[in-house]
Amino acid sequence: MTVPKIIRRSLLAGTQGISGPTVVIDTFRAFTTAAFLLDRGVDRIVLTESLDEARSRSQSIAESILCGEDNSLRPDDFGLGNSPTEVECSPELDGRVVVMRTSAGTRSVVNALRSGGDPVYAAGLVVAQATVSALRNRTQVVIVASGLSGVTVADEDEETADLISDRLGGLSDDPARLARIRSGTGAERLRTTPWIDPGDLERCLAVDRFAFAMRAGLEGDVVVLRREDM
Repeated sequence: MTVPKIIRRSLLAGTQGISGPTVVIDTFRAFTTAAFLLDRGVDRIVLTESLDEARSRSQSIAESILCGEDNSLRPDDFGLGNSPTEVECSPELDGRVVVMRTSAGTRSVVNALRSGGDPVYAAGLVVAQATVSALRNRTQVVIVASGLSGVTVADEDEETADLISDRLGGLSDDPARLARIRSGTGAERLRTTPWIDPGDLERCLAVDRFAFAMRAGLEGDVVVLRREDM
């Protein structure tokens, strides 16, 4: 097994000046929500940087669903919030197209692709091992922990980056990792924010729940996230 050189970055600023295989992490909650969407049979997820871009993209895609948040709140005209619980409880999603915008994750992936990342994978704990499998035998991997709104380091993203980095290097998982995330500031924010579904935390912490990675790519001028089964 090739052990890749790992380059660690954080926040939106960390997506600048990168190239080659890249993982962008947003565990609470964008890329957990994305994984639940793809597991529910969503055909593809269009990733956007702003609310206006998301609305414009959605208008051009028949029967698409707007999904995401602004300052962690679902905009009134969005069909889905940035919540894996909400996705899991939603009516039929099979074959639909979702247009997604979040404060950190979607923006970070778009920036990583524009900067030169290729391939770029979106990840959270729920797709950790599948993401590692997708990057086997690479000589170098950039891992970007997107953080809170892309400007503040988030402990859950850094811990997820550590987990993926360790596995890429052939190391065993740290048995105390989940306990640290549960006691961290990110988990406390999810528990105490009134409009965040109380079921989201456990869904975000379900390590390796899904056996697919999530690869982002440019399709024309659109950034699209699709599942890549391992």
